Amino acid sequence: MAVEEKALSGGLSLKDIWNQFKQASRLGWLIESNWADPFVFAVYSLIRPLSTALILVFMYLVVIRGSTSNPFFAHLYLGNAFFMYAGRVMMGISYAIIDDREHYEMLKYIYISPLKIFVFLLGRGVAQVITTTISVLIIFLLGLWPLGIRIPWGSVNLPLFLISFPLGIIAIAFMGYLIAGLVLVMARHAWAISEGIAAVLYVVSGAIFPIDVLPGWVQVISRAIPLTYWLELLRRSLLGSSFSPAFSSMSTWTLLFWLLGLTAGFGTLGYLVFQRMNFIARRKGLIDQTSGY
Repeated sequence: MAVEEKALSGGLSLKDIWNQFKQASRLGWLIESNWADPFVFAVYSLIRPLSTALILVFMYLVVIRGSTSNPFFAHLYLGNAFFMYAGRVMMGISYAIIDDREHYEMLKYIYISPLKIFVFLLGRGVAQVITTTISVLIIFLLGLWPLGIRIPWGSVNLPLFLISFPLGIIAIAFMGYLIAGLVLVMARHAWAISEGIAAVLYVVSGAIFPIDVLPGWVQVISRAIPLTYWLELLRRSLLGSSFSPAFSSMSTWTLLFWLLGLTAGFGTLGYLVFQRMNFIARRKGLIDQTSGY
């Protein structure tokens, strides 16, 4: 009772926040699995990433007519796999607004409960990180066998991977908060924002081809987003080489500096935009609006 009174008064302890985070993550997992039987969802989790990866493989084999043992394919394959985090985590955070406002009509109850909306959305995003990690691991194993991607295990930079990976996830999460803030004040077609932004980032971040092939003005955009440096660092940590000639002359520390700075910048922007849009939505009574979905 004391905890509830404390929460209702607006003062949450770290234990309260942790409990809210766990419940939001569990809810996100249940929604992501559609409350399916664990075995059925496990089969689905296995088939979905395999089909996605095989589409890319067949496109590469048919269009480029290259070998899967080519280092270029390894960079392309891993970039495509890790980019899955961008689309799913951003959507997991932003689409939660649409799910709970339009489909389940529960968003207003979340707002009047002790649960903080910022923590709630974070939990939904973490659920997406877990499911995406399973998919990425499956794709990675598929790449090793039977596709035959060659990983130079002796030169794998594990500390670099462990540093850069969470930084990219944090940047993606705050990009999700930025989109979620916009969704809060939009009535229709908000569902297309995260998908559209993810599609643009897929092209400009160097996920499937070096940014050097893009027009000059697009390369400026590519260098201004953290995902570009994140994917480059992940490739460099696992494969030991750069994918894009534009970054081959840059040191690892320089790439880390840019990733850290852009993550901090997008984190600040995402937080401020979400809080501002959250204030506007509450003031205008948009929390419980529905648009016929």
